[in-house]
This record gives sequence, C-alpha cells and structure tokens, in this order.
Amino acid sequence: MNKGKLGLIIIITTTIGMLVGLAGSQNGQDLNGMPIYMLCVGMAFAINWLAFFPAYLNQTEKFYDITGSITFITITILALVLSDNLDARSLLLASLIFIWTGRLGIFLLSRVLKAGKDDRFDKIKPNF
Repeated sequence: MNKGKLGLIIIITTTIGMLVGLAGSQNGQDLNGMPIYMLCVGMAFAINWLAFFPAYLNQTEKFYDITGSITFITITILALVLSDNLDARSLLLASLIFIWTGRLGIFLLSRVLKAGKDDRFDKIKPNF
C-alpha cells in the first residue's frame, strides 16, 4: 500500500472516530466547553497511537493486549473523575470494568511474555 493511500485511510478512520465521539457527546456533560465523552474518545485514540509507534518500530505485539486494558481503565477513571453525577450504578460499572480489564490484561500480557510472542500477528506486524 502506498504512503498516500495509507495516510488517507488514517485520516478517514480517525475522522470517523472523532465524528462518533462528537455524536455521542450530544446532550452530555462538558468540561470548560469540551464534551467529556469527546475527551474520552480523543484520549483512547491518543493512548493507542502512543502505544502503536514503539510497537511498530520494535516489531512487537507484546503490549497489544495490555494497551487495551490500560485504555479501558484510563478512560473509565477519566469519565468518573470528570462526571458530575456519580451514583452507585456508575461506581459498580466502573468496578466491574477495572476487575475485568485488569484480570484479562494481566493474563494476556503474562501469556505473551511467557511464550515470547503471539503468532497471530506475525504476518501483519511488518505491514504499517
């Protein structure tokens, strides 16, 4: 795939993600004029892009699964901290997210570190 086409795909997919974030922000809470939902979507993109570059440069998938867990936990904390209306349901849901993503992320990270790699990614790792 040529670089121009790849750049266009990145721009289109990021734009779609941001538009979904903007649509999900309708009638939601704001933080100094910035929709909290949109802030969470932007943060999720940022975390994953930051994790992608060193992983791609080092051709490793070792941190793929733990990055997903870190993203879920970070966004959940961000949403809780910035929310005006914390109730028992929100705290229960956040607790379940922490338990599930923590357990799954640690399990998958330990599995890939023990095995040394994850064969599912061998063919796609070199392809940006």
